[in-house]
Amino acid sequence: MLSRILIAIVGIPLLVYLLYTGGFPLFLFTEVIVLIGVYEFYQMAEIGGKKPNKIIGMITAFLIPLAVYLDQAKILAVGTETVISLGIIAVMTLRVLKNRVENASTDIGETLVGTLYPAVLFSHCILISYLPNGGKWLVTAQVMVWVCDSFAYFTGLAIGRKIFNRGFNSISPKKSIEGSIGGTVATILSLWIMDKYLGLVPDRMSLITVIIFGLFISAVAQIGDLGESMFKREFKVKDSGTILKGHGGILDRFDSMLFVAPVMYYLLKLMIL
Repeated sequence: MLSRILIAIVGIPLLVYLLYTGGFPLFLFTEVIVLIGVYEFYQMAEIGGKKPNKIIGMITAFLIPLAVYLDQAKILAVGTETVISLGIIAVMTLRVLKNRVENASTDIGETLVGTLYPAVLFSHCILISYLPNGGKWLVTAQVMVWVCDSFAYFTGLAIGRKIFNRGFNSISPKKSIEGSIGGTVATILSLWIMDKYLGLVPDRMSLITVIIFGLFISAVAQIGDLGESMFKREFKVKDSGTILKGHGGILDRFDSMLFVAPVMYYLLKLMIL
């Protein structure tokens, strides 16, 4: 319990600082999260009997945020599609050279999912940071994730399965529809508050924009959480890792943000910026 509290006391202010500051510190942070996340995924996959190509996967995962950062910082225009294409070619080439057919699609698929799932999705944090008020939007995204998760949990604890019997039993038996609704309402409210006090846009967001944003962010935050739980169920592990002690692994802590970052980026590009 003490280690859990200490990690939160140190980790939360540091995370907020990195998200708000952006630039090179955020790039380094993104690389750390991505590389540990990919490593955790491969570890879980191996426990589940899969055989991903960890070396090619880790190299590709490292290069994806690097390509995004170099492009956004106007240092070198290297598209992520280039890195991804070369990664796919490399992993398939090595498999062909091994002359092994058995489980080829499974092993290659696990390698690519393990790479692209954390690397491509979380690299959108870098993209957001270069938008107007990017730091504020990143902090807002993380706050919305925390609010959604917390209120979904406490709502589910209070009235879960008392109104709706159905849930996500196969993936996460403790999740309930009531909890999901509670998390959604709180997420919308948190966005309204953040916009009011942080000034995310010059003339405040309209109510309909706040509701649309809140609905999308809450939905994908919960899907991201359930998606990672789905992998853990398949691989028969409790946590993705132990690096954060009582908080589990990196994927356990950032599963929702992996989905929220790209959705927020494209919503901002489509509706506001």
